[in-house]
Amino acid sequence: MIFKLLFGNGFLSFLEKLGRGYDQRRAANAISERDSHVPASNSDNVSRSQSAPEYTYPRVQRNSMGSLFEIYLAGTDRESLIAAANEALNEIDRLDSQLSHYKEDSDLARLNQHASEQWVRLEPRMYSLIKRCANLNRETDGAFDVTTSPLTQAWGFFKGDGRVPSDEELAEIMQRIGTQRILFDDDDHLVYYTAPGLQIDFGAIGKGYAIDEAANILRFYNVESALIHGGQSTIYALGTPQGDDDGRTTIDNRRWTMDERGRTIDDRRWTMESENSATVNDSHFATPLNVAQQSSIVHRPSSSAGWELTIKDPRDHETPIQKVFLRDESLSTSGNYEQFFEAGGVRYSHILDPRTGRPTQGMVSVSVIAANAADSDALSTAFFVMGREKTEEYCRGHPNIRVVMMEERADGELEITRIGF
Repeated sequence: MIFKLLFGNGFLSFLEKLGRGYDQRRAANAISERDSHVPASNSDNVSRSQSAPEYTYPRVQRNSMGSLFEIYLAGTDRESLIAAANEALNEIDRLDSQLSHYKEDSDLARLNQHASEQWVRLEPRMYSLIKRCANLNRETDGAFDVTTSPLTQAWGFFKGDGRVPSDEELAEIMQRIGTQRILFDDDDHLVYYTAPGLQIDFGAIGKGYAIDEAANILRFYNVESALIHGGQSTIYALGTPQGDDDGRTTIDNRRWTMDERGRTIDDRRWTMESENSATVNDSHFATPLNVAQQSSIVHRPSSSAGWELTIKDPRDHETPIQKVFLRDESLSTSGNYEQFFEAGGVRYSHILDPRTGRPTQGMVSVSVIAANAADSDALSTAFFVMGREKTEEYCRGHPNIRVVMMEERADGELEITRIGF
């Protein structure tokens, strides 16, 4: 739901416009051929062959990693696009079999079962992923950690029956989690856990990593224009939209959105070359919120060359907060508005601070734009835990990262921080 609620999917409006134009051109051509009784001349054939190619916009989807992955494509060869997308989804399925925390026969399950007793050899790419997680853990001062699943279970988020664990229970769990308790042998791709009971769970990075690998498959098959999302919280934009006059999305006031139950809120529909449809919302931008904290970090000017998306206020799912354009970049969002419970008058979010073992407080939503989906996926969670000052400190050393943070103040107002815009 995060993808549907926060991202005003301008690319769907773009596809709507192109799809309508494509259908209109086909209809016009059919009428022309039906009504004409004069054979086409050679010059007509030459003119037709030199005209701009007609674009097709298929969508391919599949359930994997416990989520729905969708690939939106644009190009001139429909069959080739669909074949490439299916190969990309096959790679996601392969990664699910390897990295799943729930499948007993996965490589990750084997690692978690044996690594506290002996060194375990891993497939090189999986080994590199764990090393990448360890590096992110160090760079974020422990805010990103792939060993915290025992905390998630202790707080009741694993089964959805929230509970507040005792201090003693948390203290015991903290002794058997922590990426710093993972040892590596780079020569032989071996991993060892120094704490009994430690387990890795790729929930905070796995889908982003899978999206990156899927994008690489699309590039291998020469797909130049596509959008991929998995689990709805991370979206990767490959290239720029195809078929528009200037090769970019049109900047108008059309927006696509849904309410918190996934119901459509406008009766006009976009259609691609599938039976699925969503609604287009033509409302103008609302008045910007007057409570904002603009970061002093400005990495680069904004550009309209790319896929257009809009980050929205998670409280009403309608108010636009920031329009962004993605080109070979990923956007991920973490928020506290979906998984939480209340106890003793306190609201507990499912995003836990690995350094304290307790849910984070104050932050409402963090959206991160990065060059790849694994980083945006991981950092949206890490920045949620780190807060504004530490996030700004991190971004000073990583100039390609852009961030939109939303915090709830004591008076209930939303404070917005934009970094890198």
